[in-house]
Amino acid sequence: MSIVLYGHRLSQPCRAVEILLRELDTPYTWQTIDFANGETQEPWYAERINTFETVPALVATTAQDEAGHELHLGESHAILRYLCRGAPRSASAGTWYPGDHDPVRAARIDQWLDWHHANIRRHDMFHHIMNLHLTLPMLKREIQATLLKPLQDRLRPGLARLEHQLGRNDGTDGASPYLCDDDTPSIADLAIACELHQLVAVGYRFDRFPALRRWLEALGARPHFRDVSQAISEQGRTIRAQDGNHLDLTGAFG
Repeated sequence: MSIVLYGHRLSQPCRAVEILLRELDTPYTWQTIDFANGETQEPWYAERINTFETVPALVATTAQDEAGHELHLGESHAILRYLCRGAPRSASAGTWYPGDHDPVRAARIDQWLDWHHANIRRHDMFHHIMNLHLTLPMLKREIQATLLKPLQDRLRPGLARLEHQLGRNDGTDGASPYLCDDDTPSIADLAIACELHQLVAVGYRFDRFPALRRWLEALGARPHFRDVSQAISEQGRTIRAQDGNHLDLTGAFG
């Protein structure tokens, strides 16, 4: 299988897909797309790569495909599922997402993936954090008060839901430390952790959610997760260095 992944490493869904490709030991070609400056809307991309005009996008060709019969796939959750179903290392792929081989566990993973879009991802803060980072000092407090504070408040119930689930499965007395009652992470863990890891990179603390914090630390320590997240970690350090105490890093989720 020949795979090209179009994305940007400051995008949390793109990082989730690239981490999974590395976890599955699946060769791929990386193509950086400058989505912030509208490259996803350029005709070569919108017409030939991903009609949704988003990242990530995956283009896959197998040895059995006839010329020109490529799979063009957008939406990170769909890509994650496809990679697990089609990965040549089926044993490894099945631990991340078993598909039809274990429909009960797959349904549990699907449940958390669907929940992710309507809850954690819906209240993504990073766009406004970047705006605060780049804007004039006189506007920073306004962005924190009018844009970031409401998102923090709306994100908190989702964090509490994760804390409840992960606290129940906190690795004690033989329990699982991951979302779906497993001893290994799934693509649901990966997708949601990539969403929240960028808040940790900026400097936010999750002291009120100890099970969630331990879960994030465990996933963040995986070599592929750490390597793919280098760009967001560097961006986080830059933001912290230039923040000027405008971000509520300790009070928001502490």
